[in-house]
Amino acid sequence: MAGLRDRPLIRDALLAGGVIAGSCIAVLIAVDRGQAPRPHFASIVSAPIHSDGDDSTSRLGTSGAATKLRRASPAAGAASQQIGSALASPKKKSSDMTLVVMVPDLPPRENPGAPPPGVWSDQGAAAPVTGAGSQAAGLIAMSSVGGASMPLTSPTGGSSAGLPGASGGGSNPSVVSNPGGGHPSARQPDVDRSHSGFVLLAGGQGNGQFALSSAELFDPASNAFAATSPMKDARADHTATVLPGGKILVAGGVGPSGHSLSSAELYDPASGTFSAAASKMNTARAAHTATLISGCNCPADGKVLIAGGTAAANGSTLRSAELYDPATGKFTATGAMKATRARHSGTLLASGPLAGNVLIAGGTSDESGGDVATAELYDPVAGQFTSTGRMITPRETHSATWLSPSVVAGTLAGSVLIAGGGDVSAPSDSAEVFNPQTATFSPVGAMTTARTLQAAVLLANGRVLIAGGQGSETEFLLSAELFDPAHATFSATGPMNNVHAGATATVLDSGNALIAGGRSNWADLYNTAAGTFSPTGRMVTDVAESTSTLIR
Repeated sequence: MAGLRDRPLIRDALLAGGVIAGSCIAVLIAVDRGQAPRPHFASIVSAPIHSDGDDSTSRLGTSGAATKLRRASPAAGAASQQIGSALASPKKKSSDMTLVVMVPDLPPRENPGAPPPGVWSDQGAAAPVTGAGSQAAGLIAMSSVGGASMPLTSPTGGSSAGLPGASGGGSNPSVVSNPGGGHPSARQPDVDRSHSGFVLLAGGQGNGQFALSSAELFDPASNAFAATSPMKDARADHTATVLPGGKILVAGGVGPSGHSLSSAELYDPASGTFSAAASKMNTARAAHTATLISGCNCPADGKVLIAGGTAAANGSTLRSAELYDPATGKFTATGAMKATRARHSGTLLASGPLAGNVLIAGGTSDESGGDVATAELYDPVAGQFTSTGRMITPRETHSATWLSPSVVAGTLAGSVLIAGGGDVSAPSDSAEVFNPQTATFSPVGAMTTARTLQAAVLLANGRVLIAGGQGSETEFLLSAELFDPAHATFSATGPMNNVHAGATATVLDSGNALIAGGRSNWADLYNTAAGTFSPTGRMVTDVAESTSTLIR
């Protein structure tokens, strides 16, 4: 009986001891971190670094949660983005163990170090932005996945310096260098001055949302991001195209409900605001391409070709195409493609016998039941598509890069480099080039790493930077590589400080390249001369599959 009477005393002693221990821990945390933040949890997946020769830091295994959302229903997408949840890969080997650790999302330190690789603290989802993400007046987009950058010359062969959206047109000595690899302290962008040379990132997925309306600007001078006015509609899998007057056309995409959008809007760099376009597209579409037509010396010059995509939440692929006329703000139908396709590439050919034509290659088609190897050309004079040479490898979410003769020498000058792509369960390392002289594809070796959803852009030195992507359903890549057209070879560069899958690649005025978005809170800045990456300031929104465009 005495023992029973003593239990309250024992209980009280234990409770007191627990309170004292908890207080000590709280004091220690307060001393180390300052005031505790509002509780917020995210899932961090432990992932061993895979060793593969000398590329020991190039591959990172993480949860494959987001990779399926590009073909999933919005309900599935919402479920996968619950705070503190981690989706299991659909296929697991018994030896592949995934440890999910719940940790508080602590506020950034005064001088934050590089974030742990692969951590995207606010849940996001993967949905490849396939489309020519950024094109300038008289200039050609050179990447088709996750946004694009500008070529270095106009179609007439003159210098692109000073033209809207041109890259590599001058130096910017105020860009912050960061040789140490840590995150530099960055001042906020000066939003009161001209935004020329800034990069606009718009929409995408992240922060637990299926589609975002938010937009932000990257200021190369301060190496920092700042919010700008949001879009009228939340969207992902959309396109963004710089028009001849300097405004940016944002079209289509998937809305918060998971249905494709027919709406379009314009971003005005002078006012920093979005406004609805004068009309909607004829067809609601997402995962399409948008290519500024130039160099045909025909009435279609300056118009935007919008082709293919998916029509609705069920993912049915389209063969229809339409033209946007900046002069009227209207969309009009043009000839239909020979095949239905989405997540394909659209690349303007700016020189040679096909100057002014648009190469449409690959993608996925519900007619064919998967990825396709077919390609076709859009003739802006006739307003029609015709079939052209067939790719060696069927592929989707690949990169397509026009090798501008102004910076590329040799037999591949003027060709289009097609690299990687494929479903995340089996990405490809193969590459091939489209020759406008013969209208045929030919192999050009293999990348150092199989990847899909990568970012790719032509640099001022004539090489193509290919960065990030996915190596499998559960493997997000830190690695990057360079394609040398003069020797038709791939070689490793980097690696990046952060994983990027479905990211954007944009060449800045300095000649360096910004890799932004795709499961990382920070972007990476590639130093072309040094062949190294350094992290930027933290992005305003943890986003994947946004679009990026260089402002002039």
